[in-house]
Amino acid sequence: PTSSSRPADLRSQFSSPTPPPPSLQPTPKRSLRPYIYATIFFLIGLTAGQYVRLVLAPPPAPPPGSKEDLLMVNFLQKEAEKLPIVQSLSTDPNWISYEAYSSVPPSVRSHRLTTGPLGGARALGGFQRVFWNKESGELVTVVWFGGAIAGWPGVTHGGVTATIMDENLGRCALRQFPSKTGVTANLELNYLKPVVTNSFYIVRAVPEKGFTERKGWVTGRLETMDGRVCVEAKGLFVVPKGMK
Repeated sequence: PTSSSRPADLRSQFSSPTPPPPSLQPTPKRSLRPYIYATIFFLIGLTAGQYVRLVLAPPPAPPPGSKEDLLMVNFLQKEAEKLPIVQSLSTDPNWISYEAYSSVPPSVRSHRLTTGPLGGARALGGFQRVFWNKESGELVTVVWFGGAIAGWPGVTHGGVTATIMDENLGRCALRQFPSKTGVTANLELNYLKPVVTNSFYIVRAVPEKGFTERKGWVTGRLETMDGRVCVEAKGLFVVPKGMK
């Protein structure tokens, strides 16, 4: 038989082809971005929580006159001496400076509002220095508002702010009266911005023209250390009859 009559080899037609080897795909790396974001938001939440806790429920301040309070007052005195306005007015010969309640005898300070219940670094006793210009009659007071006089968390009570404005406008007025005494007849206040606690502020008071021996108006304002006005005030002060 010839080669053309040989049976054909059909194995290649019925056998299944050998599959190619699987390609080795690299395992995709898991992104670290979700973990980074989670860590960031956790730290933000932790910090915000601590801040809110300190504002809403701050630790109790030491009582006035205690060892801890005296340390705080000493610290605030040193911090206040670094303020530009304190340094500037303290070295200007046109300004006379004194501590706000230096004329109040120690024996009666506990019976006064601002040196008794509002005393100490926790309230108004941390620092309060008065500067008076003997030429213009202007009065400037640098005052510390402590953390225990908040009416709203972190915001000084409006009544305390009014007391400070009344006292300083009154100091300015009494300097103009020959009798060096007088009382508040009228006080107008305009609250513009919150007065935050645990901060230094500036009170400015200026006598208006037309002062007499028994009556006069004083205008003033409460400012932040960078000059933002928080409270505007205007007061009428008079010398009662019988006082000379």
